Amino acid sequence: MNTGLKRIVLGTVLLAACGVTAFATRSRWQGWLDQARGTSPAAAPETEEHAGHDHAGHDHGGAEVKPVLTLSDQAKQNLGLEMAEIRLSDYWRTIQIPGIVSEQQGHSERRIPATVAGIVTRLYVFPGQSVRPGDPLMDVQPTSELLTAAQASLLRTLQDIELIDIELKRITPLVESGALPAKNKIEKEYERRRLESQQLVQTQELLVRGLAPEQIGTIVESKLLIRKFTVRVPGGKGPAVDAKTLLELPRRGAPRFMMATLVNEESPAMEPGNDIYSVEAIDVFPGKLVQPGDVLVDLALHTVLDIAGQAFERDSPLILRTMQEKWAVTATFETADGTALTRDNLKIRYLESTVDGLSRIQKFHIPLVNQVLRETTGDDGIVYHAWLFRPGQRVRLSVPVEKLTERIVLPAEAVIQEGSDAYVFRANGRQLERTAIVLEHLDSRMAVIKNDGTLTPGFDLVARNHAYQLNLELKKKLGEGGGGGHSHEGHNH
Repeated sequence: MNTGLKRIVLGTVLLAACGVTAFATRSRWQGWLDQARGTSPAAAPETEEHAGHDHAGHDHGGAEVKPVLTLSDQAKQNLGLEMAEIRLSDYWRTIQIPGIVSEQQGHSERRIPATVAGIVTRLYVFPGQSVRPGDPLMDVQPTSELLTAAQASLLRTLQDIELIDIELKRITPLVESGALPAKNKIEKEYERRRLESQQLVQTQELLVRGLAPEQIGTIVESKLLIRKFTVRVPGGKGPAVDAKTLLELPRRGAPRFMMATLVNEESPAMEPGNDIYSVEAIDVFPGKLVQPGDVLVDLALHTVLDIAGQAFERDSPLILRTMQEKWAVTATFETADGTALTRDNLKIRYLESTVDGLSRIQKFHIPLVNQVLRETTGDDGIVYHAWLFRPGQRVRLSVPVEKLTERIVLPAEAVIQEGSDAYVFRANGRQLERTAIVLEHLDSRMAVIKNDGTLTPGFDLVARNHAYQLNLELKKKLGEGGGGGHSHEGHNH
């Protein structure tokens, strides 16, 4: 290729690169070019005869221009104006649904019933007090004759087993030496097995009659009838104990402190401190006679609550899809001081299958983990807890229904709407240019703008707040505010 042809090719490439660069930066130099041509008189130097005339938006027959606003640095600081660079991001379109915090049905309430007939002799708790699994609630003195007879039968069996053990210990060396026939030892061993089976049955009878394993363990260890027993908060630390395990207590010689770790096999083992109950109501008093099944104390477990969302029937398909896709829901709670209290990444547990006939409301439910807001201790040592979330508290749920990808997302106060038109204020040098946009979604918090080339991601800057005040100031300068009409003050025609 000769030198002349190389120069032609190189010149063509350079010319094309300049054209691409000029097109990409048109939003920057277009305003300057308009000013140089005189199409934007608001930015042109004022002459004597046009001094004091605001030409922004004044049409003298030229091309239509975007209204611009010039603010001093002091005005920006007084307004608290913030600028944001245009970027693309994903946005979840949501629907706002009211809800209310409530207790979990069947899990937040815990009623402690009497398991045996007896007389309440002492109370350990007060209404409103916080208690944990294993804490004492009250003492009850049993009055059931059948329960007393069952305990006495178990004690007689235990004594018979002790006598058999003593006899086996005496004859075993004699049998081994041949002084006694082996059948004597075999008969005693069979007798002991029969007594063990009898003890197992009697132990199970006591469990059915309302005694806890720890109370039966106390009978086995002390060889005494229970004259009173303590009703405790369900749960606690320790392994589950059944009737067969209780048979081994006399052989192990289990000390008394081990008896306190025995729990009912129907109560799951819990780490201490996981559950905090509140005493809601006390239904008995010292001296009251109670029968099996009578309610003694009402407890409330508020460590995990429930949010009941109240959606309209038409929104149920959206709720169902959100639940199936396991999309995260955001909850915003009402507070006394007006500060925002939110919880993110909440999941819908289930959607009710019925619709209220009058309100056409269909409820859905979301688990809510609670936390202790404040712990106080009274002069008597009683501990009270105040919870962050409380049943009856109002909540607003943001339920995601659609994901918008590669969109321009700005705060809602960055956008101003006038009828069907929407605008943002884009930086153009030291000026703010009101620019028309296409809104795809707008709520009280965020605005989603279509990425149609009006705003250039990574290049343009827009005001991210106070769009309403900026629009009022622009209208004032254009003469549209405070009585209407174009201001001709100082305009010499």
